[in-house]
Amino acid sequence: MKLSKFIRSRMEQLLNDWEEAVLEIAPELKGEDSLVLRDHARGMLDFISRDILTHQTRKETANKALGESKSPELGAGGKHGTERLSHGLSIDQLTQELRALRARVTLAWSYEQGGLTTKDIDELVRFNEAIDQLIAASIASFSALKEQETRLIETMLNTSVDRAAIFKPDCTFLYLNKAMADLTNETTRSIVGKTAGELGLDFAEELYDEIALTVSSGKSRRREVRHCFPSGREMFLECHFVPVFDDQNEVEAVVNTAWDITERKQNELNTWRNANFDELTGIPNRRLFFDRLEQTLLEAQRKECSFALLFIDLDRFKQANDQLGHEAGDQLLTLVAERLSSRVRAMDTLARLGGDEFTVILKETNRNGAIQTAKALVSCLEQSFDVDSHEVYISGSIGLTLFPDDGNTIAQLMHNADQAMYAAKNNGRNQVQLYEQWMAESESNHSRLNRELDIALRENQLEVYYQPIVDTRTGAISRAEALLRWNHPSKGLLIPSDFLSITNQNGMTDKITAFVLDQAVTCSHRWRNQHNEAFPININESPASFVTLGLVDKWQDLLNRMGLENSLITMELTPESVRNISAFGYKPIKNLGLSGLRLHLAFNDFGVETFSLSDLQSFGMESIKIDRDLIKQAGQGGDVDELLKSIIAMAHAINVQVVGVGVEEVEQLQFLMGVGCDYAQGFLFSEPLSQRNFEELLTRHRQIDSS
Repeated sequence: MKLSKFIRSRMEQLLNDWEEAVLEIAPELKGEDSLVLRDHARGMLDFISRDILTHQTRKETANKALGESKSPELGAGGKHGTERLSHGLSIDQLTQELRALRARVTLAWSYEQGGLTTKDIDELVRFNEAIDQLIAASIASFSALKEQETRLIETMLNTSVDRAAIFKPDCTFLYLNKAMADLTNETTRSIVGKTAGELGLDFAEELYDEIALTVSSGKSRRREVRHCFPSGREMFLECHFVPVFDDQNEVEAVVNTAWDITERKQNELNTWRNANFDELTGIPNRRLFFDRLEQTLLEAQRKECSFALLFIDLDRFKQANDQLGHEAGDQLLTLVAERLSSRVRAMDTLARLGGDEFTVILKETNRNGAIQTAKALVSCLEQSFDVDSHEVYISGSIGLTLFPDDGNTIAQLMHNADQAMYAAKNNGRNQVQLYEQWMAESESNHSRLNRELDIALRENQLEVYYQPIVDTRTGAISRAEALLRWNHPSKGLLIPSDFLSITNQNGMTDKITAFVLDQAVTCSHRWRNQHNEAFPININESPASFVTLGLVDKWQDLLNRMGLENSLITMELTPESVRNISAFGYKPIKNLGLSGLRLHLAFNDFGVETFSLSDLQSFGMESIKIDRDLIKQAGQGGDVDELLKSIIAMAHAINVQVVGVGVEEVEQLQFLMGVGCDYAQGFLFSEPLSQRNFEELLTRHRQIDSS
């Protein structure tokens, strides 16, 4: 039987053999229906059966041998190659499939013939030529489509902003796209065969590690890496490593795809910085401080070493902030942070807890080392700060505690440093105070008094007393000093020195100041004289704390609420307050507008410290109060008498009135009257009285004066 007739008559059987051969060659196609497995097979067998019977010239035979046949019926082979590529088969599987078909047809026909004649051999040759043509056509279509896919994939990869590369197991580049090559100064072609380390990539070691782990595990991996360009620009990449397996299920390559996550990392970094660093000063904030403190504690326990914790509270910062404004205050805090940072080591932590409170963790230090550093910090804060062209002077009070000597927990160390800092404040400020055991009891009393003072403000336990100031020429009560008192439910009547230090630490100063001002203004206008003139009242500087812009604003609001244009309230300033105002370069008359508000100024405790006449004038002082220690020695014929005469004469020369404070003896009064002192105040006339009792005393004096 002719081979062509054999093929047509045995078509279904041959198709079954075809399907069986396909499944042997490509087991991955198991489960596919027979139509998929036999696609184009019938057409190719039809082509073979016709081709065997077709007459061909010598030239056509030669062209077939060269694979240059132009027969349109070869399209079945081309379609077959395209379909097998879509099924995921390799070119080897495609070739084996057609060769298997040839072997099965040849074997089946030979068995059918029982032996081959010369003519049969000619047909067999034509059959093999047809099979070869189909193989060539199928391979050509397969390769063309494969090359097209490759070109498309390469174009896609090279135009992608994502970095892509294929690595051999030895970490050399097998392929990479343009985006990956842009990380270096070389072309994609020159990079192939090199390693990331040879190209100078920052993340070379990370690449080596991940490629090795991907090869050994056969599993995909992810990792974030950082790359820094020669310009200094940073880039963060998220890399995905995928293994590529060969026919033996061994990893023959690793595909790496990398995405630029720089913006995300920067956002994460910004979020972390915002959460852990002070926005104003740029140093660690409270959150990061506690984290660092915990880590330092654990490290010190492990190494059995000590460390120190410092609490720093700025002295006179509130006054600077009120006088210069909040923007200048923020600038001052930034300058403080910069100066403190320059005095601590890189291993230490400087943090801002909030407001004007800073803290320092000094790692691996002993008591002496910590004290030296703390003193250096105090010293650096004493130097002037240039804030908006103002020379500003502040200082710092530092509390110091050590682990493990003073405590071995975060709570204990925080508590100890806090109490030591308050002790430094109470002892005169601008100093270092080490934590000592006695502070625990003091703290207990302090905390209790703090809570009670808060209650006192709410329950009106505070009261303003008044001590008369007498005109030495007439003996009349010409004015009074307002003195704050606390009617404590168990301790009795407390004077300011018993509790005012608390107000500087818990923010109550402004509330107390407002209370004293309100009481004083009310009484000043309530105790008008027969000429309807307000009664002059001095406010001791202690409750008011400091002359500030905030105080002036409150003063103005108070006058407006009472429908008053002015008052006769005099604010008494201590030497420390005067120094503070001078340090900030402010002139009360010019900068604070006090004269327009009729808030007069007096200098308290005059004679204790040096004070220039020009300062008296620039501050617009209307009076000075001579220190009570000088008054005690007045009239005894010593050097103090000469000093008092000079002070009074000097004050009168610049139109400043003089008040002698602490007058208790008649001899003291007589001396002051003799040297021209304008006013006198003391127990010789009256102790401080409640508002009601003072009003009764004032009324009696006025009645006597008018009679």
